[in-house]
Amino acid sequence: VPALRSAVPLAVRGAAVVLTGWGPPERCATAAVLQVAARLADTARPPRTEPGRWRPTLRDDLEDVAARAGLKPDGSGRVSCPFGYADVGSAVRGLLSTGLFDAAVRATDRSQVEKEVAEALHPYQREDGTVWMPNVFRYLVCVT
Repeated sequence: VPALRSAVPLAVRGAAVVLTGWGPPERCATAAVLQVAARLADTARPPRTEPGRWRPTLRDDLEDVAARAGLKPDGSGRVSCPFGYADVGSAVRGLLSTGLFDAAVRATDRSQVEKEVAEALHPYQREDGTVWMPNVFRYLVCVT
């Protein structure tokens, strides 16, 4: 929020700013895979929220961020955003590249994280070997 709040004064008055975030976990296939990261990271320490670490999105998270940044909501909605990969290996590499698994790698080791992510991806692997994870994201259109 501090970075967004510091950027708001740089925008033209009345400019549109769109915030986006994960939709409900039951509508985001990737949530099950990201829970692997949270579980592995929490093996070394008690659960907590820290920047860059995934947690399920709460219903009013985007509205709360907008309010704290001094933005005025002007509309919202949901959008389908499937994640597709050529194979499990590509999916593992792609997901680990997000940084959301870094705490899990530090708490265990990279090979353990790769193994558990690959296992979590099996329900989303198609007969041709591709991985397809349907997701729904929320967005909130705001004005400065």
